[in-house]
Amino acid sequence: MPAPSLNFTKRRSAPVGKLFLLSFASIALLALDQRFEGVQQIRKVAASLTFPLQWLASQPVELYRYTRSLAQSQTALQAQNRQLNAENIRLQATANQNRALEKELKELKSVLNLKQEDFGNSIAAEVVSSGRNFSSNLLVIDKGEESGVRQGDAVIDQRGLVGQIIQVRHLSADVRLISANDLIVPVSVARTGVRSLIYGEGGGIALRYFPQGADLQKEDILLTSGMDSIYPAGIPVAKVTEVSKNTGTAYYRSKLEPVAGLNISKYLLVIQQKTPAAGAASDPAASARP
Repeated sequence: MPAPSLNFTKRRSAPVGKLFLLSFASIALLALDQRFEGVQQIRKVAASLTFPLQWLASQPVELYRYTRSLAQSQTALQAQNRQLNAENIRLQATANQNRALEKELKELKSVLNLKQEDFGNSIAAEVVSSGRNFSSNLLVIDKGEESGVRQGDAVIDQRGLVGQIIQVRHLSADVRLISANDLIVPVSVARTGVRSLIYGEGGGIALRYFPQGADLQKEDILLTSGMDSIYPAGIPVAKVTEVSKNTGTAYYRSKLEPVAGLNISKYLLVIQQKTPAAGAASDPAASARP
């Protein structure tokens, strides 16, 4: 007897038949729901029983919506945070710039007030360079021969003596700081009037030969003595920070601190030297004539 053939496909009803069958069942249920209260109760119980399935079926969609909303919110917050950080940097930079400008304006006003009150025959200038390097003890200012600056003129800031003009060009000039090796400034102690000399040491200043027989104390201020033709008298030069008697020598051991902001000040005042009067006695005997 031949074995029956294996057939894994079963005959199924046609789709059109299914459509009519389901349509008829739907119409019948609608009619029964309208006419019989028991069917309505059954519908309510079925709805209650199937609600958890509906809730579970909707959760993936809700999770997707929540995740998308959270991602959008996080992206918006990150963008806002970047914008706030950029704005904070801009405001901080503006504040720093305003503080710098305020400091420069205050310094400029101080120099101009100094010019008006004490040194009328002077030229306000701005530092445009510190020479070849910061420790060169040289400044370049934006005033030169055109403005009346001459070699040998003294230079000050609002606090005290800065240095001396050593080279003049048409629109600029070089200022040698008092801390330079080859610069000597005649000074006197403001408290006692005792005169001495301050020497530049290539980065600092020193009071090398102040006799122990004279009075010198910590915090004393040294002023230009006016004993030369370069620096007018009375300009603050340095403050004594340390002083002690040096055994074995006749001079004090001391340390000085410049009063002026040698490498800090941006605005300076060039004090023009006094021009000898025309017809001044070039002959030594001229002053002896009646």
